[in-house]
Amino acid sequence: APTGATVNRMNGVEGDVRGPASEESQETTTSTIITTTVITTEPTPVLCSMSFHDPEGYIDSTDYPPLPLHSYLECTYNVTVYTGYGVELQVKSVNLSDGEVLSIRGVDGDALVVLANQTLLVEGQVIRSPTNTISVYFRTFQDEMVGTFQLHYQVFMLSCNFPRRPDFGDVTVMDLHSGGIAHFHCHLGYELQGPRVLTCINASRPHWSSPEPICSAPCGGTVHNATIGRVLSPSYTGNQSSSMYCVWAIGAPPGQKLHLHFEKLLLTEKDRMVVYSGDTNQSAVLYDSLRADSVPFEGVISDGSSIRIDFLAEEPAAATAFNIRFEAFERGHCYEPYIQNGNFTTSDPTYNLGTTVEFTCDPGHSLEQGPAVIECVNMRDPYWNDTEPLCRAMCGGELTAVAGVILSPNWPEPYAEGEDCIWRVHVGEEKRLFLDIQLLNLTNSDILTIYDGDELTARILGQYVGSSGPQKLYSSSPDLTIQFHSDPAGLIFGKGQGFIMNYI
Repeated sequence: APTGATVNRMNGVEGDVRGPASEESQETTTSTIITTTVITTEPTPVLCSMSFHDPEGYIDSTDYPPLPLHSYLECTYNVTVYTGYGVELQVKSVNLSDGEVLSIRGVDGDALVVLANQTLLVEGQVIRSPTNTISVYFRTFQDEMVGTFQLHYQVFMLSCNFPRRPDFGDVTVMDLHSGGIAHFHCHLGYELQGPRVLTCINASRPHWSSPEPICSAPCGGTVHNATIGRVLSPSYTGNQSSSMYCVWAIGAPPGQKLHLHFEKLLLTEKDRMVVYSGDTNQSAVLYDSLRADSVPFEGVISDGSSIRIDFLAEEPAAATAFNIRFEAFERGHCYEPYIQNGNFTTSDPTYNLGTTVEFTCDPGHSLEQGPAVIECVNMRDPYWNDTEPLCRAMCGGELTAVAGVILSPNWPEPYAEGEDCIWRVHVGEEKRLFLDIQLLNLTNSDILTIYDGDELTARILGQYVGSSGPQKLYSSSPDLTIQFHSDPAGLIFGKGQGFIMNYI
């Protein structure tokens, strides 16, 4: 309300007007300016604070003090329990008026994180703190009807987050609570960079004793008493400017030999790999990428019990990739066969002379580049009479089994550019097909089309580019046609991971 006014008056200035007949009167003008000052008094908040330390209890709206007239209330309720434990709140009741605030916040050092507020709170809801302290903030502006609420709290044991699984490795966790242990290990050919074991540390927010380790492929190394393992292209960091020279020395137990199988060998013009049958680079050469016309599909076998692999990259590049599997075997025996994306059965697990091995492929893969059965022959120096076959995810085919798997070409490796594949699925008459697309990761220039019939002119059930979540499709007949086309310019636009689908 106005508390005062100031009135200023201004008088006009007189001036004479003379004439021959008479003297005119002067006019006087008065102006009034009123200045109003408004003083607003903001109510002072009534502050209240309560702390709880019991392992269980209630926070109730009746715990705040009486609210003076024309004031508003700000209350903070803090629950703090033992280190290593958290606070679990359950909403027993909440009945607030418009404008009132009820906020539940996690406390982490000096930081407050809102876990829930009045817009989301419902009866029965449970909120857990990330640390050993939780804070409840309540504010009301009401003069008459003040909101009510009741929260029940109790302690629970905090835990560490599940540790990140390293690429090319795995982690086994014994317990996520304080004192729990996580064991890390790498796949064959990779080495662990960092601690092998982490412990969950007891704290207001439990944490692991150190950052999770990573698995990387080393540049060289020595293996004694080798049984089975891998030599992999060194992990490429992208910032290597100088040349790279790596040497792997592999020794089998006395009296045994070594077999190397080249699962993948992609070298650039600036790379060179030499495999020696011995400990030094003066030993007999088993393979030299500079002089060989092709990669030995059957692999190489050492003359003695050791092999040395030299790799030189004048300009390290991400395009370089190799995966060489090695295994030791007894003299007078054949080496243990290996087939990727498949399995085998054998008549003799020691692979003595006369042993036969039969290969089969995982669902979605087909045998190629080798027979299904091989035999260990030659008494003087036993060897397999043929090479192990390959199991490869094919580009297209005719599928008549009642159920099966369809994979992108070359799965689990990326599909090639310029693929044009057609799969035709036919099951018994009077039946329909269910297609379950479990993984679909293509580039935006590749396309997958599903047709409801045995022709490319049939109705389209689904058409996909790029990445997509799981899809479930149903045919109207016993036939489905699946067409996949990858962009010939895929090397420019990149490649997708591929796809996995099951039909039944």
